[in-house]
Amino acid sequence: MGIGKPSSIDELWVTLRKRLEESDYLRTYTTEMAFEAAVWERVVNVATEMGLNTESACLTSHAVLPGRSIAAWKEFLSQKLGPDVNVLGSNNRLDIVVRHPEYRWSIGIEVKCLGAKGHAAKLTQGVGQTVLALAHRDRTLLIIHCGAVSTEERQGLREISDKMCNGMRTAVVVVP
Repeated sequence: MGIGKPSSIDELWVTLRKRLEESDYLRTYTTEMAFEAAVWERVVNVATEMGLNTESACLTSHAVLPGRSIAAWKEFLSQKLGPDVNVLGSNNRLDIVVRHPEYRWSIGIEVKCLGAKGHAAKLTQGVGQTVLALAHRDRTLLIIHCGAVSTEERQGLREISDKMCNGMRTAVVVVP
């Protein structure tokens, strides 16, 4: 049974956040791409339940993700507010974009796995990417898998993220 088409960008954003926050992820993933595949599956399921055409609503440059439409991606690449935000000589692109085909609302999603080493740099990179993406997206989400860090560190990251994103058009989701 579907959850119905969203009536606003905020309804779509909250629904995606809730689904991405659900706790049934693996404790660890062998690669960030494996975690991204799990996130992609949830995103596609939400779009399906909302009655959206997933080929045009769920966009990614990652060809290995199932159900990705090459034609929709190519069209997205050619648009003024396509996947790339060009700033300071570099292209910034989030991993997944959910776009409402009728209203053209869009939510960018960046996926990161934090490990035992280098996690601070990945965190700041992900935060920077999601904030920059607001130049083209109505809302953004950074979803971070940090099964390799302690429960206390994960909770601290959640608290800091909630304070940091309060009132912004972006949010950080920390799992598991």
